[in-house]
Amino acid sequence: MLKKFIALLFLTLITCGLYAQNYERYKVLQDTIIASKNLGFTKGITVTVPIEWQKGTQNKFPLIIVFDRQNKRSHNYILQTIDYLTSTEQMPSAVIVSVASEQRFRYIETQYKADVNGVATENEKFIFEELISFANKQYNTSDFRVLIGHSRYGYFTTALFSTRTKDLNGVISMSPFFTQKNSDLTDSIRKMNETIYASKKYYRYGIGNDFPEDAVKMDSTLQQLTLNSSLDIKGYRFKQASHDTTPGLIISTALYELFEQWSAIQAKYISNNQKDLGIKTALDKEITAHYGAPLNFSIGILNGKGWYFYNEKDYAKAIKAWEILVESYPNFSQGYLAIIKAQIKLKQNHAATLVKFKNSLNNSELYKESEKEGLMKELKEIIK
Repeated sequence: MLKKFIALLFLTLITCGLYAQNYERYKVLQDTIIASKNLGFTKGITVTVPIEWQKGTQNKFPLIIVFDRQNKRSHNYILQTIDYLTSTEQMPSAVIVSVASEQRFRYIETQYKADVNGVATENEKFIFEELISFANKQYNTSDFRVLIGHSRYGYFTTALFSTRTKDLNGVISMSPFFTQKNSDLTDSIRKMNETIYASKKYYRYGIGNDFPEDAVKMDSTLQQLTLNSSLDIKGYRFKQASHDTTPGLIISTALYELFEQWSAIQAKYISNNQKDLGIKTALDKEITAHYGAPLNFSIGILNGKGWYFYNEKDYAKAIKAWEILVESYPNFSQGYLAIIKAQIKLKQNHAATLVKFKNSLNNSELYKESEKEGLMKELKEIIK
């Protein structure tokens, strides 16, 4: 009996460790419930924000909605992947809203009116009229939106990609099926291809051993089509993968491909051959033209540009680079500290920057108290 208890305790500890939320670039901000007028029942959500997010800043962040929060293993893996790609500068920081589905509602909320009990239309209204509006008002999210869904929500997000194309920038569907009664989403893709959209629209799907006929049909449809320039659609087949395995197999590649162009564009800014800071305006326009909404450069890229010039002893350009940084991320107090260093090198008066640094540090939620104390010690070392 004791051995069984120890084994059970060990398994419990492993499971708790597996589902622990330890992120490098994100923090869980809020667990809450939205009472949906359209659905007629409540939806539990979790809001996860990047560490540089804080209420009151003008910086807008893209919105990623992840469905099926209740499936802890796949949900946490998706968030860990977002965290990893953000940490390595492969995707921009985003506000993530995870939406739970109660088992008793999950079927009907992804089922259209072909089934008399289906409330997928009402769920669509909940997402675009209630949930996105809530995120915009409460968390300052931008018009850039990505949906991530698995299984039934793989089907539903695929359907939304075709019905709400103008309102979405990307959809990642894992283990989706493409047909229901009176509905074939392969036909929807064909119809979408007849429209040229103002910006690139991304769709990625991955299917394992669960819906082989659907995978063959969608693959065949895409092979027959010459996709127009505004559609970026691609599928992955994992023939031996189980239904619950596909999220882990596709999510990193799909997110990477969705933001690959963003990463390439911001890389032009940090290039050692690019000494013109004025190029950032043109690069911002390039990102907006491609994605249909602004996507901020990462703190790492902006900060790295300042240090590049500083190490080249071009202190004037270093100051300008860091001013661009703190304009985008005013709570990144280290940017002001770096400006002070460059101003001292140029023997410039840094009193005004010192005030900005202290105000930024006092108001910033980016740092722990111990980190703030460390930055103040660093300041004393710089100006002594």
